[in-house]
Amino acid sequence: MAKRVFSLSFGTVASMLPVLMIVAVVVFALFFFGQRFRLFGRDITLAPTSLANEQAGVPRDVSLYTLLPKDGIRSIDDPRFVPAAEAGGDMTDGEFVIGVDINGDVRAYPINVLSRHEIINDTVGGKPIAVTYCPLCFTGIVYDRSVEGEVLEFGVSGKLVMNDLVMYDRQTDSLWQQILGEGIDGRYKGTRLTPVAATQTTWAQWRDAHPETLVLDKRGGYGSDSYAGYYRSGDSGVLGGFGSNDALPAKAFVLGLVLNDEPKAYPFRELLSQTIVNDRLGGRDLVIVYDDRSGTAIAFDRRIGGRSLTFELVALTSSNIELRDLETGSVWAGLSGTATSGPLAGEELEQLPSFYAFWFAWSDFYLNTAIYQAEDA
Repeated sequence: MAKRVFSLSFGTVASMLPVLMIVAVVVFALFFFGQRFRLFGRDITLAPTSLANEQAGVPRDVSLYTLLPKDGIRSIDDPRFVPAAEAGGDMTDGEFVIGVDINGDVRAYPINVLSRHEIINDTVGGKPIAVTYCPLCFTGIVYDRSVEGEVLEFGVSGKLVMNDLVMYDRQTDSLWQQILGEGIDGRYKGTRLTPVAATQTTWAQWRDAHPETLVLDKRGGYGSDSYAGYYRSGDSGVLGGFGSNDALPAKAFVLGLVLNDEPKAYPFRELLSQTIVNDRLGGRDLVIVYDDRSGTAIAFDRRIGGRSLTFELVALTSSNIELRDLETGSVWAGLSGTATSGPLAGEELEQLPSFYAFWFAWSDFYLNTAIYQAEDA
């Protein structure tokens, strides 16, 4: 009797397969076209203090799109690490990582893990941080999880604003915009997270510069980045463009900085022609060092002891970029910001928070951004 019931049930299901397939295709089509034509959005108004406003103090209306259920992409909340020497074949030299060094606690987070989880809640050097990544915008940003005396834990909301990841915190259910680091809905609307300096670079570069580093344990297999094809495509996210500034190609890579509420984009194509950039932004003197070999761009405050230094390129070494400051003649390792010889030997420049982004994503949020142009351009 049991076999007959199973047989009848199986036969019933089999007869329904064509109908189920049609339903699945219809659902997929509705989902796909709903994304493309932005049918799942609801309007929200940003805080008057939002850096995404076109005019200071004038709140901007944006649409919040729901693509997945909350935690449909699961954050990593209990990350496990292994020493660099034990990572073995699970890590390849050329793959990108986001590296942090906080109070001597050095860790690397592979991008091909972040592209699947988007948020990693961790504590490094005693500081609670969220390592966040939006593969659609190519934005890897690290934030301090401490807000108004409370340590928040972040998850993936399943929502997007202009193709960018919207996070939520599990303590208050407030929504947070990843690129802005701002609360956009809920108790923390208008509150800003504190960014933490981090370096996006290749595993080989990070490991060689920090042999003591720990790396997120990805044994069990993540393979290549599932968004690799998208990175090379002409698509601007899954929702299409939002009237991005066309000063650069939509998917041009930029290094983005925001200092004292002033945003500026440094296109990689400009950095390629000028490895060292001495600049000023938001009232601060900074230097950007770019290594095309590893695709590494890092920003430092170029003041030491109240004096601003001006840097020039000396040489490219096998694993670093050698700089000299014109004021003292000291020689510096550019990718670490450490003086290696001369009167300032042993001094270290402060690394400034910055992150990579596709131009369409950066310019959608920072409507009034400045754009760096190389001196010889």
